[in-house]
Order: sequence, then structure tokens, then C-alpha cells
Amino acid sequence: MTLKGLGGTSYPPRDDAKKERGIRGLLRKASVSIKSKTQRRHSHAVESRPSTSYSPWLNRLRGAASFNRHPVFPSDYDYESAVDSCTELMSPIPGYGDAPPIIPIGSGGAAARATAAAQNEYFVRHRQFLSADERFGDHESGIGIAMSPSESASSYPDPAISRVDFISVLPVELSIQILAHVDHVTLYNTSLVSKSWARVSRSQHVWREAFLREKSKTYAMSTPVQPGTMLGVPPTRPDNNWKELYRARQELEDNWRHGRAEPVYLNGHLDSIYCVQFDEFKIITGSRDKTIRVWDMKTYTCSLIIGPPDVVQSSSLMTAPDGTPHHYATLPDQSRQTQYNPEAVSFPIHHNKSILCLQYDENILVTGSSDSTCIVYDIKNGYQPIRRLQHHTAAVLDLAFDERYIVTCSKDVSICVWDRETGNLLKQLRGHTGPVNAVQMRGNTIVSCSGDFTVKLWNIDTGKNIREFSGHTKGLACSQFSDDSRFIASAGNDKIIRIWDANTGECLQNIAAHDNLVRSLHIDSVSGRLISGSYDQDIKVFEMETGRLLLDFPKWHSSWVLGAKSDYRRIISTGQDPKILIMDFGLNVEGIDMLESK
Repeated sequence: MTLKGLGGTSYPPRDDAKKERGIRGLLRKASVSIKSKTQRRHSHAVESRPSTSYSPWLNRLRGAASFNRHPVFPSDYDYESAVDSCTELMSPIPGYGDAPPIIPIGSGGAAARATAAAQNEYFVRHRQFLSADERFGDHESGIGIAMSPSESASSYPDPAISRVDFISVLPVELSIQILAHVDHVTLYNTSLVSKSWARVSRSQHVWREAFLREKSKTYAMSTPVQPGTMLGVPPTRPDNNWKELYRARQELEDNWRHGRAEPVYLNGHLDSIYCVQFDEFKIITGSRDKTIRVWDMKTYTCSLIIGPPDVVQSSSLMTAPDGTPHHYATLPDQSRQTQYNPEAVSFPIHHNKSILCLQYDENILVTGSSDSTCIVYDIKNGYQPIRRLQHHTAAVLDLAFDERYIVTCSKDVSICVWDRETGNLLKQLRGHTGPVNAVQMRGNTIVSCSGDFTVKLWNIDTGKNIREFSGHTKGLACSQFSDDSRFIASAGNDKIIRIWDANTGECLQNIAAHDNLVRSLHIDSVSGRLISGSYDQDIKVFEMETGRLLLDFPKWHSSWVLGAKSDYRRIISTGQDPKILIMDFGLNVEGIDMLESK
């Protein structure tokens, strides 16, 4: 059967074509074999040297040999003189030009195989000295090398392929899609290649994809960071300069790595500050002076004081006996920023003792006190109190809430679960034998720690203790739950921080952290950093995964550290000295405010 093409030309079928190519290959090999036999008899005379048309190639070979590039030829081989036909050849000699390689005499098939290997090695080592034409111009000679340019290209990829300027060849849209998958170092380098590469590498789409891909990664969260959630990833607005955003974030992270933080101290409280929470715009603190204070993060001013009537009406609330104002900020250059007197209010529902704990979201603030009660405030209505939660018989030491429940723990060794919407007490959990000093919740699970040396997990729905973590040798003061509920950190009077697997109960890290009681812990589930504050007056930053100490800030407080929390930019801590310490890693970063969730 034959195939006919245009004009009636007949072509053999595909199988026949293969046979023809196979026959031609056999004939070619036979001719090479015959030629090689003839040359072994007669070609060792001077006349059998390569023709002058291959002299450039030969010169390159001589140059390669002269640089001791592990030549394939034997070291005593004379490239210039003829080889005596009577001399037994002990080493294989690669062929020149059309000539086949010379096989050593008297070694049979092994010698032929050795010669083929030498020929291949020779071409691999010295092909960089040949032009593309010289590399693929010889279609007949050589054992074990490509018989055609296409076969040679498959064996030795053309290096020109890796040098294709795809920016100039492809449409801009496709080039941008390609660059959107590379890291920031590569993007910076591409801008140095040429003007056209620089133009494409400046694309906002490229930097947007790089930022959202690399800066939304998390260590212990169930999802990547969502834009606009006050975690260092701003909302995706049309006017965002994503390259500048990336630069600012990169510089901020570099400051974290090297501990370059600028301190700002906020003054105003009259006694120990037990608790603190903050976001990009405000800080809320609670103190032994019975007040709750709201601070503006931008201006470092106190905007509101909430307390009992006898406190807010006292002349000592605003100024010291010498007439100097209490409320001011000490900046990194030690200059003082004074302010006007903040608004001070008292409501019918208020605390009469120390504010020991607090938590807020966008709608409510909840505080716990030494007076054994909690108060719920409406933030959007000027922090007006909504209700009081009252059931504990001793000081409320810590609290946490979500959209369904408010959970409180007390010195009375119990945990109470309240309905957030109504304030009704749903259940009281008992199991600890000492004061319950800290509590947190994730989903329907509560983690608590106590002066009885233990950490416990509870199921909110059943009220049952589902797991206990034992290992601490003294009473515990603080515990933390990672955002994805995988890890628990705990610490206390044994000066050790333990990190637990919440699912198995295994102790993953055992960190000898401080020289005194560890009073405060905070897990940053985005970065994997663990912040600790201690009675030894130190604030430290550890790597959750390894337990490695990353940063140490000794004696930045003049007394015990009572609370320390962090976000993507700052560590804010409070202590027995009535000052709020803001350790700002982004204060000197140009454009840092672009990262905020405005």
C-alpha cells in the first residue's frame, strides 16, 4: 500500500519508511566500519591528518588540552606527529572530522565499547568550544553521538532556549502572568535587565500577587490572612501601590528579625496596669486604680476614662500634686508629648475594685474585676454599660468571649459560661483545685490553667473536662490557645514555657524562658511568634515551632511585667509601674500606615 500526496506523488507507508531508514542506518554503519578498517591500515601516516577545513576545531582541542581540562587523550599522546602503524595502540583515540575513532589493537569488543565511551566523553567535555554549526554539521561520523541535528538537540539542549527574552516575545498580559509567580528578589532583579523588563516588573498586578501570596501566610490559623482584618494585609483597594506595600512590609519584618523597635511610653494610670488589648487604632487598659482607659494609637493620647464616681471626680485623676499632668507620652527621643485632659465618665453600673481582665470586639467591651463581677459595655454607644454578670464568689481573674458565649474564670476555682446575648449563666465548670488564673476559647472548646499546676481542656456543650496537660511543677499564671486550636502555650511560677499539642496532649516544647514567674503569654498565630512577660521585668519573643529565643528586651519596665500582647507591627505591654509600653517595629518605616485596614 502506498500513500499519494499532492500532484499524485506516491509515498511508502510509515512502516516501510521506518524500514528504509533502518536499512540506510545499517549501510551507514557498515560504511563507517569499512572506512575505519581501511584507516587503521593506512591512516597512521602524516597524510591522514584532518583536513584544513577542520583546523579551527583542532586548534580548539589543542587549547582545551593545554588548560589541563582532564583530556580524554592519553597524556603522552603526540597530537602533532603521526602514529606509527606498527605501534600497538593501548588507548582509544577519538576521531577527527569524518574519520571514525581509532580502536586499540587486540582488545576485541571491549576495546570498541571503550572507544565509544571515550568518543562520547570527548564531545561532552569539549562541545563548549564548538559553534552550533560545528556541533551538528557532522552527520556521519561518531559512534554513540547524534546522527542528525534533531537528535543532537534532544541530547544536548540548545543553550539559546534558556536565553529567550519572553518579555519581548509574549504579549504583555502573558508576561505579567508569568512574573506574578516569582518572589520579590526575582522581581527586583528583573527590573535591572532592560527597560522593557523593568516596565513589566513594575506592574501592580505582579506585586499584588506577590504580596498576597507571600504576606498572607500563617503559622497557626485555619486560613490565610484575609485583606482588611488588621493583620498587616490591607484591603484590596484600586489605589494600592502594591510594590510600596511590599517594601514597607519587608522592611517591617526585617526590623522584627533584628529587634529594631522604638519605645513609646503612655502615662496616665495611677497604679499597676493588669490588662491590655489593642488594635491599629486604639488601646484599652484596665488598672488597679479602678479605671478603664481608652487611648488613641495615632496621637498617643487618652481619649476616655471610665471609673467609679469617687475616682473620676478626684482632682488627682488628671494632675499630680505639683500640678503636672498625668496624661502624656514619652517618645523615642525622650521628649514629652502633653495633651488636653481626657473625658472622664462614671456610669451607674461600674466596678469598685481593680480591673483585672478585659476583652473587646467591634461591638462590646467586657471587663472583670476584683469585685467578683463582669460588666458588658456597648462600644458603639459611647461605652455605655449594658449589664453586669454576677455569680463568682471571688475575683474574676480572666475572661474570653465569641459571638455566642462569654467565659469567665475566678479565684473561686470555677469557670462560668454565659450567654452573650442575654447575660444568662449557662453552666459552671468545676475541676480545678486552685484559682483559675487564665481562660481562652476556640469554637466549643475552652482551655484553662490554674494554680494547681495543670492545664485543662473543656467542652462547652457538655461542660466536661476532655483533656488535662500535666508537667508543670508549680502554679500556672497564664495560658494561650492558637487561632486554629492546634497549640496551647502555658507558663507560671516554674519559669518554664510549655507548648502542647492540643489534640494529643504531647509537650512539643519545654522552654526555660525567664528568671522569675512568667505572668503573660501571647501567641501570634500569623507569624508563629510567642511573646512572654515576666516578673523578672523582661519581655521575650520565641519561635513557636522550635522554641528558639528570637528577641530579648530586658528591663524595659521598671517593675513586674503583667501583660504583653503583639500584632504584626507592635508589642504592647503593661506592668506594675503605671506605664504602657509600645514597642513599635514600624515607627520609622516609610509608608507603614499603608498596611492598616482603614
